[in-house]
Amino acid sequence: MQREEPINEKNQYVVIGKVLDTYGLRGELKVQTYLDKKHWSKIKRVFLKRKGGEYVPFVVEYSKPHGKDYLILRFEGFGRLEEVEPFSGAKIFLPKGELPKSKRGEYYYFELEGLEVFTESGRHMGRVSGVVEQKPYDLLEIDEGRLYIPFVSALVKDIKLEEGKLIVSDILAEL
Repeated sequence: MQREEPINEKNQYVVIGKVLDTYGLRGELKVQTYLDKKHWSKIKRVFLKRKGGEYVPFVVEYSKPHGKDYLILRFEGFGRLEEVEPFSGAKIFLPKGELPKSKRGEYYYFELEGLEVFTESGRHMGRVSGVVEQKPYDLLEIDEGRLYIPFVSALVKDIKLEEGKLIVSDILAEL
């Protein structure tokens, strides 16, 4: 019988991007990033994972912005197109403990999942079950899609991670 490692920040991974395709002939990858591009220059190692597979570490040789939501990424030791073609479609992860620190008032979406939602007057609205990214603003999914709340300051008044609470405008109490 195999012993499981206790769950902690070292062995909990967060997806930070997805390999869309190869880029050029020199082993570069086009990546859709879920992490602000300014943080990528500090990342030296990432993990790739395919569905049902293991987390495999790769050393980042360089990354550079490419358009609004993309970047070009190259791993050390991979210099040819044929070597990186199998990475297309793979998700890119970092252990939680290695994520760049967020600024005050900024949150990673995984931090919001599981928060209990209350109105300013204390009415319980449900629990955040996910975040739907779309334009012009993202939506907080409440109770597996029972309700969606636009993630905008006019409606989301406060986030108290330590207390496990997200406070929304009383306007939403009528829903």
